[in-house]
Amino acid sequence: MKRKNVISIFLLVTIILIAGCGEKLSEKKKEFEGQGISYEMQLPTNWEVDKEDKSNEYGLQTVFSAEDKKSNSNMFVAITPVKDVPHQGFSKKTREQFKKRYGYKNIKDVYMKEFKVNGKPASKYTLYTMFNEKKVWAHLYYIWTDNGFVQVTFYSADDNKYEKRSEVIDASIETLVEVGFDTKKAKKAQEKQVEEEGDIVTLENAQMKIQMTATRKVTGKDKKDLLAIRYTFTNLQPEPAAPSVVDALITAKQKDKQLDLGSLPEDTTFLDVKDLENTHNEMVSQGKSVESVLFFELNDKTPVELMYSQDAFPGTKSTMAVVPE
Repeated sequence: MKRKNVISIFLLVTIILIAGCGEKLSEKKKEFEGQGISYEMQLPTNWEVDKEDKSNEYGLQTVFSAEDKKSNSNMFVAITPVKDVPHQGFSKKTREQFKKRYGYKNIKDVYMKEFKVNGKPASKYTLYTMFNEKKVWAHLYYIWTDNGFVQVTFYSADDNKYEKRSEVIDASIETLVEVGFDTKKAKKAQEKQVEEEGDIVTLENAQMKIQMTATRKVTGKDKKDLLAIRYTFTNLQPEPAAPSVVDALITAKQKDKQLDLGSLPEDTTFLDVKDLENTHNEMVSQGKSVESVLFFELNDKTPVELMYSQDAFPGTKSTMAVVPE
């Protein structure tokens, strides 16, 4: 009888432990596509796929997003062609960028793990940060598949279920797999990106060279729409100079209304653009170049006229920038 009681208690404890494991993965696989590359993965249970396009909130290359309304957690996926992001040296460089961006004193304090997802190289970083004015744990995954470079970001609520949720999120990532590649769609996506980025505009004098290489729309402070202008700044003078000199050399207007300079909020999800913003005041020595970004607060969706200082760049005509969707 005692033996039966022991077995019964053991079975009961086992059932309780299994039931207490919390979230599991949804049996149904979610599919998404970007740059002509198709993927599928299993989300944690209770996560709902966003019905609306969240690219303006999370980033231009966002192709998929979801939310766990029970814990107020979020996730999104961005895809770029794998040839655009070399794997070698990426993990170390990205860890250094996170150390600088989030103010860590020691590089070892930035959690990083290199592993495989279905046989493909991957890196994971975990950071404590802000999202939607709340403290969260950001789990950032980068995976190199046959044709795509996938960035999956989970913003996990800072609550008493954080650790268990983290394990389930890891399990979700382990299910990600590339399932298709359409060359025609990939070509169209590249053509669309080139069209949205526009032509390269070059400004040059004896002191500097500025090459504006791309534009995109992002969300700035107070939820304002911003036109982000990516540019490369080259210092040609002997004295060090910062990319921020362009603030006084380039102005913008929509329908004859002057546009104010803008900036990103601290909890922005546009991490690549935030990296560019962080170089804005970085001193550059003679002959060296650095990429940065200039923001203008948009009034509407009409084209933006960019005007250039005639003192610095005599005879340079204004150019038009289409506001990307």
